[in-house]
Amino acid sequence: MTQELDRRQTHLVFAGMLLATFLASLDGTAVSTALPTIAGDLGGIDQLPWVLTAFLLGSVAATPLYGKLSDLYGRRALTQAALAIFVVTSVMAGASQTMLQLVISRGLQGIGGGGLMAMGFIVIGDIFSPRERGKYMAYYTMNFTFSSIVGPVIGGVFVDLASWRWIFFINVPLGLLASAVIHRQLTFTLPPREHRLDFVGAAVLVTAVTALIVGLAVGGESMPWTSWQVIGLLVVAAVGSVAFVLWEQRAPEPLLPMRLFSNPTFRIMITGNAVFGIAGMGVLAFFPLFFQVSLGESPTRAGLILASMSIAVTFGSYAAGRITTGTGRYRRVVQVAPILALVSLVAFTFLDRDSNALAAIPWLALLGLGMGMAFPTMTTATQNSLDLPDLGAGTAAINFFRTLGQTLGVGAFGALLTSRISRRIADVDGTVDPAELLSTPEDIQALEPTLRAAVEEAVAVAVNGIFLVAIPVMCIFAIAVWFLPELELRTTTALASQQPSKPEGGTVSRG
Repeated sequence: MTQELDRRQTHLVFAGMLLATFLASLDGTAVSTALPTIAGDLGGIDQLPWVLTAFLLGSVAATPLYGKLSDLYGRRALTQAALAIFVVTSVMAGASQTMLQLVISRGLQGIGGGGLMAMGFIVIGDIFSPRERGKYMAYYTMNFTFSSIVGPVIGGVFVDLASWRWIFFINVPLGLLASAVIHRQLTFTLPPREHRLDFVGAAVLVTAVTALIVGLAVGGESMPWTSWQVIGLLVVAAVGSVAFVLWEQRAPEPLLPMRLFSNPTFRIMITGNAVFGIAGMGVLAFFPLFFQVSLGESPTRAGLILASMSIAVTFGSYAAGRITTGTGRYRRVVQVAPILALVSLVAFTFLDRDSNALAAIPWLALLGLGMGMAFPTMTTATQNSLDLPDLGAGTAAINFFRTLGQTLGVGAFGALLTSRISRRIADVDGTVDPAELLSTPEDIQALEPTLRAAVEEAVAVAVNGIFLVAIPVMCIFAIAVWFLPELELRTTTALASQQPSKPEGGTVSRG
């Protein structure tokens, strides 16, 4: 006898996970719009990349563990734990009085937020077959899109009318609501299976990733690339990466099974997720700064302009979901996505201080269309290519590489941004400390005209440099995806092929 949810139960579980992931996604997009004001209030715009990087770093560090832990302790238990971490650290972030406190809080918050994202994709892999998963992945992406639309607006409104701190405090009631829904609906169980957590692999991976991200973030900014600190961090990252691969090849139950890399679909899709994280999502993190400082837009208006991209993500994901569900094919969808993203990145390089912010809307929409087509389809293709025992680890790996790419993009682009801004301002007036000028957008507008123009131009030039660097990165995936095999999408769910076990209860839950 197999364990399978009926249609009503499936939709209720799906709704619960939508609510949980909406919470994490809403926070990220709302914070993005308010970042210039937050950073200026607590320590200056030159610290802006760390607020983003800390959250992503926490997410990268935690994401690989959620697949294994949820297999051992249950989908509901791990989702509830991620929610609890996210809500508590949101309060910490909202109460921060210094930039250091905010960065630490955001890092811890990323552990919860990354967990919510990972668990959402894992549960979808449990309850839907690959053939129908494309449609529901599209709905899932639309959930992110809706949060991307309302998030920037909410962030802008809080900054304009109240305080940026409410961006974090609003997570408390939303988190409690999500927790109640998850507790009631996420009750399906998985068959008992002995597990051994790969603590050594997790520790080595976190060390290597942290060293790499911090090294890229501080290199060329607060420390020279040739300094022993930066070189040491990069060496630790390289040695740690090699050690992780060697350990995973001999670990009894590896965190990331190396056999997955013999799967060409898995290899190409993790490359695509990393590239879109770097060149797509990493670039988007700096648009609010460009709109507010260089073009003089308000936080609310900047959020509304960015909403055009989010709307396009909805159309892209919906179209991709319908195509994959209706035809059972995904290859062409994934091949078109990076081409659309490339065209938009090239168009962004023509934006400067004299541009009208509205001119960015068509190209933001094109980038959103490409991202909407790419992310759900890449996840569906990857899960379809995996054996069922590898579904949790493989799905967590996809989320890991996507978040890692975004983290590297934000960190590296942030270092490039601040170094270029500092050099540009120093060329105009070598007697002025650039850090003193990089304050809130309102303070920049109050500078005397010459310095204000210098800062606005410096930000525009620096952001334009980010676009130029992102183009060859996106080319990597545009080429790699032409080697993607097309496998028949399965029509059976993971739950349907497994034996039922007792409902979640008093001791260790496996549901």
